[in-house]
Amino acid sequence: MDAFAIMGFTFGMTGFSFGLVGFILSTAATSKITKLEKRIDDLEKKS
Repeated sequence: MDAFAIMGFTFGMTGFSFGLVGFILSTAATSKITKLEKRIDDLEKKS
């Protein structure tokens, strides 16, 4: 049972860290996209 518990814990932590990294990457990508859209809007207003 101990080996299975350790394996489950390891898989859980790995999945958690992957989820955290994915969440951070998606938030960063979203903020970059919104900044780009803002910049494009500013350029369109100037012209």
